[in-house]
Amino acid sequence: MIIRTANLELIVNDAISVLNSLTSAVESRGGYFTESKQWREGEQVRVTATLRVPSEHLKATLAAARRLAVRVESETVSGQDVTAEFSDLGAQLRNLEATEIELRQLLVTVRQRSQKAADILEVYNELTKVRGEIERIKGRMKYLSDLTSLSTINVSLIPDAIAQPVVEPGWRPLGIVKEASRSLISSLKWIAGAAIWLLLFILPLMLIVLVPILGIRWLVRRRRAARAE
Repeated sequence: MIIRTANLELIVNDAISVLNSLTSAVESRGGYFTESKQWREGEQVRVTATLRVPSEHLKATLAAARRLAVRVESETVSGQDVTAEFSDLGAQLRNLEATEIELRQLLVTVRQRSQKAADILEVYNELTKVRGEIERIKGRMKYLSDLTSLSTINVSLIPDAIAQPVVEPGWRPLGIVKEASRSLISSLKWIAGAAIWLLLFILPLMLIVLVPILGIRWLVRRRRAARAE
């Protein structure tokens, strides 16, 4: 017992018309849609849908879906084997059904012999628990049977106009932004380093050199001025 699930991403000319064609293909094979979603991106309509088809028609349905597309963007088919779980549930069910029969017989016996309300209630409560477990296991087995008999196909229909790239492949704007950011940071680091050298090394050095020179020039001018008087 295999649960098969397919995921399709199709590039199409018109998502709505392809959805209608796909609906006809699914229903003609005894399948049905479980859900679908439609929304607009600009002037184009995108569609996602989930459909169920009999497992023996899964390949044919996927082939029909491919023929409706401009191209297949992605396709995956997975399978989950639940044979062991189903067999284990069947064994549990048989044991519980045998226990239920014994409890029903015991309940009749207690009513006839003991006639004590406490004894009758105890057996009845146990019988109720077993019956509830039987129903749970039957529900799980039916769920697994439904999943294995009907495969699930999740399909996404993307209009070709949306799928076409805005820019040519190979252009990586994010990479360019990162490269420009690194260059900017490097430039700022160089400017900051130059400013630190200017403030802490070059300016003090210039002051050390210029102050004596300016002092000497000032003294020379004073002497010339004194002689001129």
